[in-house]
Amino acid sequence: MLTTLSAPEIRLDRLLLFHFLLITAWVILCAPLLAQSPSVEPLVLSSLVIVLTSVSTILGLKVGHNLGKTACTLLFVSWMAVWVSQLFSL
Repeated sequence: MLTTLSAPEIRLDRLLLFHFLLITAWVILCAPLLAQSPSVEPLVLSSLVIVLTSVSTILGLKVGHNLGKTACTLLFVSWMAVWVSQLFSL
């Protein structure tokens, strides 16, 4: 990716990975609410992940999002919620 960032402490690869993982966790948590039919669900969920990751990364760049302790905690809590929800859905 060729881009110039105004703040050198923001790394685009880490920001994109963070937003991808966060959006994926939230989409997995919301998947039962979005379920329409089993054949359409994977396509809709993957499309949602791509679009929402792009939007959230652009917004993160706009506001100068920094990957601090709070952001990493939010990511960890999101994936723990995914783990718990999958554990109890069996």
